[in-house]
Amino acid sequence: MWQLLTAAKKMHRCHVVHRDINPANILVGGEEAGRGFVKICDLGVAMSMSEAPPYEEEAGMGEYRAPEMLLGKEDYDALVDTWSLGCVMAEMLTGERIFRAAEFISLFQRIFEVVGVPDDTTWPGFTSLPHAAPPPLVPGQQSTLRDLFPEEVLSAEGFQVLNGLLTCNPDKRLTATAALKLPWFATAAANARPSAPTLAAAAKIDTMALSIKEEVVEFAPLMPPRKRVTAKKTLIRKKAPLIVPP
Repeated sequence: MWQLLTAAKKMHRCHVVHRDINPANILVGGEEAGRGFVKICDLGVAMSMSEAPPYEEEAGMGEYRAPEMLLGKEDYDALVDTWSLGCVMAEMLTGERIFRAAEFISLFQRIFEVVGVPDDTTWPGFTSLPHAAPPPLVPGQQSTLRDLFPEEVLSAEGFQVLNGLLTCNPDKRLTATAALKLPWFATAAANARPSAPTLAAAAKIDTMALSIKEEVVEFAPLMPPRKRVTAKKTLIRKKAPLIVPP
C-alpha cells in the first residue's frame, strides 16, 4: 500500500487523476535483491485537474468507483483515486471485491451496508447530488467495516488507513499524502522502497517503448477510419506520464 499511495501522491501532485485504479491496472514484479514492486498503469481514462468540470461520472470500473462519482457529482477531485485504493487494500486482505454487485442499486446498497448510510449531516450536500435517491437502507446506519476486518485480520493502525480511505464524504476522506503520514506506514517506507533500476534495465525499457511506437505508426493506416480516430484519442490520453514510486 505504501508504494501504491506513493504513486497516487505523485500523480496528484502533478494534477493527474487516474480514475480507474483497480487490480487489473496494477503491475507487480520482483527484483534480484528480493524486494518486490508495484506500479499503477493504464492512464487511458486519466484526466488533468486543469480541465474544467463537469467531469465524466462513468470513468473506471464501477465496483472501484468512488461514491461521489456514482452519485453524479460533476466536480470531483483526486480523492476518487484514494477511494479506489481503499477498495484495492480491502481486496488484498480478503481476496475478494469488497463492493461486488451486479447492478447500480445493489452497488449502492453494498457500499452503504459496509461504510454506513450518509446524510446531509455526515456528508453535507449528499441529498442534493443527482443520483442521491434515498437508499433502501435505514438512514444513519453505522459502518460495519470493522466487523469485516477485525483485529486479527488488520491492526488498529492498519484499519485507520482502510477506514480513512473508504470514507463516503470526500471532504473527510484521506488524501494519499495524509495516509502516508499515518503510523501504519512508519516503517513501510524503508521496507517497501524498491532499489533503483540498473542502466541495462532502463535501456531495455527505452528500447521497448520505441518498438511499441514504431508498431503503432506502422499499423495505424490499416485501421478503419472510425477506429482510427478512437485510437488516436487514446494515444493522446496515454501520453500522461506513468507515475510510479521511486
